[in-house]
Amino acid sequence: MKNLVLIIAFLLGATFTHAQNPVGIFENHADIGKVLHKGTATFDNSLQTYKLSGSGENIWFKKDELHFLWRKLKGDFLMTTQPSLEGKGGNAHRKSGLMFRTSIDTSAAMVCLTVHGDGLTCFQYRKQNGGNIEEIKLPIVNADILQLERRGRSYIVSVAKLGNPFWTVEVPDFDFPEDLLVGLFVCSHDKNAVEQASFINTRLFTAIGK
Repeated sequence: MKNLVLIIAFLLGATFTHAQNPVGIFENHADIGKVLHKGTATFDNSLQTYKLSGSGENIWFKKDELHFLWRKLKGDFLMTTQPSLEGKGGNAHRKSGLMFRTSIDTSAAMVCLTVHGDGLTCFQYRKQNGGNIEEIKLPIVNADILQLERRGRSYIVSVAKLGNPFWTVEVPDFDFPEDLLVGLFVCSHDKNAVEQASFINTRLFTAIGK
C-alpha cells in the first residue's frame, strides 16, 4: 500500500452504541478458553486507564486461556500501550500486553506482544488456527512501552523503556484475514489464580491512502 499516513482512528473514552459490551474504545471483552474464574474489563475516563482481570492456565502450544478486550479492525493499523501487572508475587509467567486475533477461539491464529511477571518481554504468534505458538524473546526486560503494527503481511514489533529509543524488529509472512480482533489481554498463567493489569496511554491508529 503506497503513501500511507497514520491517523488517530479512535479517541480514548469514545463510546459505541452498537457494540455488544463496550469498554472505552473497545467493542467487547470475554474470557478465551476454559478459564475457572471469569475476567473483567473496565475503563476509567478520568485517568484514561484500562483495567483487566483474568485467569487462564497459559497462552502456549495449541490453546490460549486469558481475558481479552478488543475491537474489530481491517487492513493496516498500529496499537500502543503501557501495561503493568498489579501486585507482587504470582506466577513468574503471568503476562499482559497487546493481542491481535483472528477469532476468540482458544486455538485461533494470533500475535501478541507481552511483558511477563518476571520481566520477560516477547513476541508470540500462532500463524495458523490450531498450530503451536512460536516465540521471539526481546532484548529489553520489563519494557514500559509496547507498540505493534500490522503492515501488509508483516508485524512490526517495537518495545522501549521510558526515556529510551525503541528496539524494533519486523516479523514477516502472516496470511491473516483482513479483519482482526485487536486489543489488550491478561493471563494469570495459573488456572486457580486471578491477576489484574492496568494499561495507560493506549492508542489505536489506522492507515489510509493519501
